[in-house]
Amino acid sequence: MKLFVMRHGEARAPEMHLGSVEPDADRELTERGREEAIAAGKWLAEQTAKIDLVIVSPYVRAQQTYAEVAKLVGAQEVEISAEITPEGDPELFASALLARLQIEPAESVLLVSHMPFVCYLTSYLDQRVQPPLFPTAGIAVIEVEPLAMEGCLQGVTAPVTQ
Repeated sequence: MKLFVMRHGEARAPEMHLGSVEPDADRELTERGREEAIAAGKWLAEQTAKIDLVIVSPYVRAQQTYAEVAKLVGAQEVEISAEITPEGDPELFASALLARLQIEPAESVLLVSHMPFVCYLTSYLDQRVQPPLFPTAGIAVIEVEPLAMEGCLQGVTAPVTQ
């Protein structure tokens, strides 16, 4: 089973509003971030015709990233999960996802999330690798064996924009 772990596209810096910083969850993609998401979506479309399960962070920048990818790659089921925000617990999430995939098999799963969650999740699934740094809209491809509760990192790709 292929697991695509994606970081959102480039987001704008937090803005100050009346003396306080806007919530991290509200940050939007920059124009470059949209272009990165489109480029990543094109790459993903070359890898697979459809995704069985997509899990997206509720943060605006992750939602916007997936919206661009969704225009290029079909999905059977899409869920929003607060478990894959920057503060999420990668080990807890991975254990639950792998257990779920034992009961509900899938050929391909896409997660759209954030640093540092994506790097720690990748390292947890393939314990042979150090947590990789993800470029914005970067995608790690992990071959996962749900019954063995582990994966093998195939590589991390960065989007190529014009």
